[in-house]
Amino acid sequence: MDWFVYLSKLLPTLIYPIGLTFILLAAALLSFRSEKCRRRFLTAAFLILWVTGLPFPTAWLTRSLETSAPPLPAGESAEVAVVLGGGTESFEAPRQMVEIGGAGDRILYAAKLYHEGRVGKLLFGGAYFAPLSGKKPSVAAEMADIAERLGVPKEDILIQETSLNTAEEAAADAVILREMDVEKIIVVTSATHIFRAVNLFKKQGFDVVAAPTDFTYSDAEWEDLTHPTAESWYRYVIPQSGNIRAFETAVKEYLGVLMYRIRGWL
Repeated sequence: MDWFVYLSKLLPTLIYPIGLTFILLAAALLSFRSEKCRRRFLTAAFLILWVTGLPFPTAWLTRSLETSAPPLPAGESAEVAVVLGGGTESFEAPRQMVEIGGAGDRILYAAKLYHEGRVGKLLFGGAYFAPLSGKKPSVAAEMADIAERLGVPKEDILIQETSLNTAEEAAADAVILREMDVEKIIVVTSATHIFRAVNLFKKQGFDVVAAPTDFTYSDAEWEDLTHPTAESWYRYVIPQSGNIRAFETAVKEYLGVLMYRIRGWL
């Protein structure tokens, strides 16, 4: 088992809102000798859930990531679209096929670029990190399966099945791309992930064009969010679980950028 990969997935859960709230509530329960400490832990837990469950803090963090690269310019093309791993649900009962998951827009977008003639091949990357459930088909193979069902010919699909994180994926994909003498690529991934992905491939020496997709907030939704009305007041007072999930996604990405910079990958 790759312990860096394992810990990079485990440790953030302890500082996400739910994990941190759990720790604080547990600390409050164990603080039976100090009422003052108990109140402090409970207050901190309340504030974390409340603030992260509100729309604006989450939207601001997310928006800052999603606007780090503009949408793909009209007419921009490249020989290969590199599609970062993710966005699938495995073919396991009761599912009747590999299904598109929450980040699956990247597969749809890549297929669209192919059919528009803006890329000649699609490169899907990613192994499956499943230390407890045993061996599964790779993420790359699952993405390729969906792309074929979307009409992309098998001969124009490349897969890389060894990488377990974005840094490994950029390095492994780079080997394939260099063997093909590819210099310019279009990188397709979720908008929150685009900054890290683009810069990793630039560091590998490629001319990179960003193609973000799976946006959390459209321009119109951001405008509505920053101009509250009398009818929408409750959204700014009562926390919602969807905001907490989006907050976790943004924090995960910021942590990823920080760790990659510390390790010299960015």
